[in-house]
Amino acid sequence: MGGGGHDDDEGTPFDQSVEEMDFLRSACAMAQTGDATRLRSMLTRRPSVANEGLGGYTPLHYASREGHVDCVAMLLEHGSDVAAVTTAGRATPLHRAAFTGRLDVIAMLLDANADASAVDADGETPLHKASARGHAACVRALMVAAPETGRVEDRKGRRAIDRAADEETRAAFGE
Repeated sequence: MGGGGHDDDEGTPFDQSVEEMDFLRSACAMAQTGDATRLRSMLTRRPSVANEGLGGYTPLHYASREGHVDCVAMLLEHGSDVAAVTTAGRATPLHRAAFTGRLDVIAMLLDANADASAVDADGETPLHKASARGHAACVRALMVAAPETGRVEDRKGRRAIDRAADEETRAAFGE
């Protein structure tokens, strides 16, 4: 995130843009870092922040990607949209959780009726993401939830099993 070519996440007030400083104080930042206490306070004061963010990334995208189960639960309780998609990549929170192998979050999102067959800008389902990264347990969970997604081809004509990172992941498809 750092502006001005800096590698650190926080920088100083002098080398950060207003947008970056706003992000650090946002519900997205709290969800990303797992700051459940401050996130709860913000959601209580302004429930609409559950669905706000830049570029379509909501706090639920960040909490899902990082595996912050308590933040995910809180956001879902406050009406965060499990179908929200990022502007550029069309990724849902379930795509983000599958990409990073967050099995507990995947289960929570599926329980909240997240669409396991949603495709992103590359035509990939969350199953494609989990498979390509070698998250075998996530592949099993997604196959149980939506076995038909195993037949979905991405924009390059590949099924999720074709993207399997290793033999354990390939075996998780049960074929």
